Amino acid sequence: MSTAPATASDWAKALPRGGRVPWDELEAHVLRGHDELLRLLGDAAYGVRRRNPVVTVLGRTVAVIAGVIALAVVWAPIWGIATLRGDAFGIVDVDGAAAIPVAGASAIVSICVQIALLVSAARGRPGTSGIGGGSALLSAFMLAGIIVVGVRQGVPGWPAWAAVAALAAVLGVVAEIAERRAVRALPDGLPARPAEPAGDRLDREQRIDAAVQALPSEERARLLAERRAAIEWLRMVGTVDRETAARAIRAPLGRLGSSI
Repeated sequence: MSTAPATASDWAKALPRGGRVPWDELEAHVLRGHDELLRLLGDAAYGVRRRNPVVTVLGRTVAVIAGVIALAVVWAPIWGIATLRGDAFGIVDVDGAAAIPVAGASAIVSICVQIALLVSAARGRPGTSGIGGGSALLSAFMLAGIIVVGVRQGVPGWPAWAAVAALAAVLGVVAEIAERRAVRALPDGLPARPAEPAGDRLDREQRIDAAVQALPSEERARLLAERRAAIEWLRMVGTVDRETAARAIRAPLGRLGSSI
C-alpha cells in the first residue's frame, strides 16, 4: 500500500527526473492541512485533500454503500432465477407462493436499474454497455420460471408478477439500445477545458492572499521554508534550471502555479 508523502520535498523526490513539474500540485503538498487554501487551489489539490482522514473515511463509506448497492443490482435477477430454478427444471420442489414474489421483487430491482440507465443515457452520460442486455436476458429467464411455476402450482397472482418480469426484460432491451446510441453520439475527443476568466482568477488569487495572510507568521515561514526545500531539490537534480527555481522561490505563497 502506498503512503502519502510526509513533506513537499518527499513528493518532489518522487517526481520523474527531467519531467514537467506540476507547480500547483507542489503548492498543494506544501499547504496540506490548510483546507481553505486547498479548496481555493481547486483540482490541483484534489489528491492532497483526499488524504484528509475525514475525507478518506467518507470516501470509504460511500464506496462500501455503492458496493452493496451494486451487489444487489447484479444479484437481484440471479436470486430471482435461483428461487424458481428447482421447480421449473424438476430438480427440487419449491414453494411457488414464496418463490414467485421473490422473483417479482428481483424484477422490480432490475426495472429500477433500467430506468436509471435510461435517464443517464438521455442526459448524454451513458454507463457501461451490456448491463441492460444482461439484465434483459436474466429477466427473460425469470419470466419463464414464473410462468412455469405459476401454471404448475396454480400460484395466485402469478400473471401480475410475470408482467413485472416481462417489463424488466423489455426495459433492459430498451436501455441497452439507448446506451449504445448514447455512446455512439459521444464526441471522439473531450472538449478543451475553458480558461478561467481573468476576473475569476483575480478574485481567487485575492482570496488566496487573504487566507495566507490569516495564517500565523511562524506558519507562513515554515510553509515557505518547506516549499523552498522542495524547489531546491528539483534544481539540484536538474529537473528545473536555476532561473526557474529562483522564480518559484519568489512566488507568493499559494500562487506558485500562476507565477511560473
